[in-house]
Amino acid sequence: MPINLKSQKLQCPFCSTVSRRGTGLSSHVRTQHPREYGKWNKNPNRLLEAAAAASPQKEARKNRPVSRVQPSAPVKIREEAAATQPIQEQASVLPAHAPQTGDKDSNEAFSLLQKAYEQLSTRKQSIENELARIEELRGEHEAVTAQVAALDQAMKAFHQ
Repeated sequence: MPINLKSQKLQCPFCSTVSRRGTGLSSHVRTQHPREYGKWNKNPNRLLEAAAAASPQKEARKNRPVSRVQPSAPVKIREEAAATQPIQEQASVLPAHAPQTGDKDSNEAFSLLQKAYEQLSTRKQSIENELARIEELRGEHEAVTAQVAALDQAMKAFHQ
């Protein structure tokens, strides 16, 4: 499927910046990501890859529902991951009628459902905590990268 680069948005491979022109993207990468620029500029498919990264098809893939997979074993949570941030969501008990006293299989099934729900809720929260931490690190990485680039320029001034 050919990509029309003139009407495409071009996604920077190193951050979330989107450009409408190849020259704009090249200029952005050269100034904002100087360490990665040399290797990136040698890639003959760099603009095709940038266009594919910004395509609506990728956005559709991101937003499509994910199929649920049952774990083969109980999920273990590292204590440090669970303790990194306060829990924002409270686990709730599934509303269901109480099984009748003579229905042992029903009691066991309900107990297993509750246990699975609690484990998955805990795992979901720990994943959300880790994702939040990763987002914070990305922001800090961008700031530090910009500072390093500025210091590189200052050091070059001393060597001239």
